Amino acid sequence: MKILAVILCMMGCLLLYFSHRHQNLLQQSLRKHHLYIGLSLILVSLILLFISVPKLVAVYMWLMTLLVVWSLIPFVALFKKNILHEISRSTKNPS
Repeated sequence: MKILAVILCMMGCLLLYFSHRHQNLLQQSLRKHHLYIGLSLILVSLILLFISVPKLVAVYMWLMTLLVVWSLIPFVALFKKNILHEISRSTKNPS
C-alpha cells in the first residue's frame, strides 16, 4: 500500500509538472484536466499513506516524495538528446 501511494504521488507530480506552461520536457504542455487528475492522485496518495503508516510519517513521506520529484524532474531535460539546431547553437563552429 505504501509503494502504491508513493507511485501515485510521483505520477501526480509528473502530471502537475507536465501541465504547467513553463515545463521544458514536452513540446507543449498538457491540457487543464491533467492538472486536476494530478491533484487528485496526490491527494489519494496522501489518504493511502494515512491508512498505511502513522500520520506524521505519512505526511513526511508525502512531502519528501513531492520535494524529490519536483526537484529532479527539470534535470531530466539534460539527458535528452540534442537536436540539430541545439547542437549548432551550442558550438562555436557549426560546420
